[in-house]
Amino acid sequence: MSTAEQASDNIITLNTRFGVMEIDRSNAIKMPMGMVGFSEHKEFALTVPAHPALEGYMLLQCITEETLTFILKPYLYETEVLRPEDLAQVIQKHEIKPENLAVMLVTTIRQTPAGPRKSVNMRAPVFIDTERQIAWQNIFNSDDYNVRHPVH
Repeated sequence: MSTAEQASDNIITLNTRFGVMEIDRSNAIKMPMGMVGFSEHKEFALTVPAHPALEGYMLLQCITEETLTFILKPYLYETEVLRPEDLAQVIQKHEIKPENLAVMLVTTIRQTPAGPRKSVNMRAPVFIDTERQIAWQNIFNSDDYNVRHPVH
């Protein structure tokens, strides 16, 4: 079997709520604990949404359940919302090399009379080890982190 044929065996097509996606399973992110409330789902793909309203965001698409997609916003360290000691604790706990760390925030979009409002969950960010392709959703036990932190 040629390398091209092997690679094509890894491509799956999903009909998601954000449209049809082709996912390469070799790039899948494993989540040993799953996402909060969805612990039975452990294999995801990180994709860039095609919709212009989601520019700057990413989609965490479950590979085993087409209807399960999370909108993620990359965490900007310069905002300094997450305390460095909290970040360091998660890095140590999951043995993530700092240069391989991607922190993503689960985003909610609510329709209001004034238009759509976006917020991110600062209390339960997703920590991705980009080298090992493993991720964990970490819940900080602190009221300092808002589950509906506004995004402008």
